[in-house]
Amino acid sequence: MTVKNTAALIDVEANNFALSDPSQLLLSLDDLAAHRGDGIFETVLVTYRDDATYIHNQALHLQRFIESARMLELPSPDPKLWEEALHATAKQYKELNPDAHTVSIRYTLSRGHDSDTTAHTPHGWVVTAPVPRPEPTEITVITLNSGLDSSIAESAPWLLRGAKTLSYATNQAAKRYALSNGADDALFHTTDGYALEGPNSTLILRIGDQLITPDPKIGILHGTTQRCIFENASSQGLLAQYANVTLDDLGNAQGAWLVSSVRGCRPISTILSSTSGPATHIPVDHDLTEHMLQWVLSS
Repeated sequence: MTVKNTAALIDVEANNFALSDPSQLLLSLDDLAAHRGDGIFETVLVTYRDDATYIHNQALHLQRFIESARMLELPSPDPKLWEEALHATAKQYKELNPDAHTVSIRYTLSRGHDSDTTAHTPHGWVVTAPVPRPEPTEITVITLNSGLDSSIAESAPWLLRGAKTLSYATNQAAKRYALSNGADDALFHTTDGYALEGPNSTLILRIGDQLITPDPKIGILHGTTQRCIFENASSQGLLAQYANVTLDDLGNAQGAWLVSSVRGCRPISTILSSTSGPATHIPVDHDLTEHMLQWVLSS
């Protein structure tokens, strides 16, 4: 079955949008998003159930989108405009693909065009991409040195640590390295031994009765899926905490997950070291994993 994607073009200055066909040429070749990575984005999971459309963690994604715009000195996105564009795009996707149960929607804000001679005119777009329903599949991850220490976000704010920018070449390279070295995904760490995040996911550990995630102040994205899980943790008698997580902490965990909007909550069963050290095996908590997934799909 052929999937028909849909898109919307956002006119930031006019504060409106128009639905469009993503198979047509929509992006100028001198767009700063395309050849400089100068822009921001978010990706949301959409599910269709009982004739209703659910855009999961929509408010958290928009909040982070606005914060990323602030960090890049872009115009603050109008939440109402972007929400309307998201809902219109999701609705049209379902009309074009009536059997669809899930889809991801990525929305992007670009600084504008390189050819703008006086001031750049930011613009944006929204586009769909088909995805399977998130499944809690056990994964093996490999730890990779980020080349940065744990103080970098504070000492070098121009590196935009914590902003969700379009500059993802390093993240993609890390994923390829992981796959070519016997792992399913990667986990970055600092030069001074603190765990960070996956190339496109957030780390959560269970240690005793606590769920722990690395503090975003260390220079990572503040995960939307992780925040949803933390908001629901108390229903299972768990506390939620932000803390600096060492690589040694991984071996003491009773559970570990990489979580993200589209891939869901994937339990980590094995951690490999890129320095050829011994593998670390972590218990898989299937019951808690299923609870996490249900919290996300109910958000």
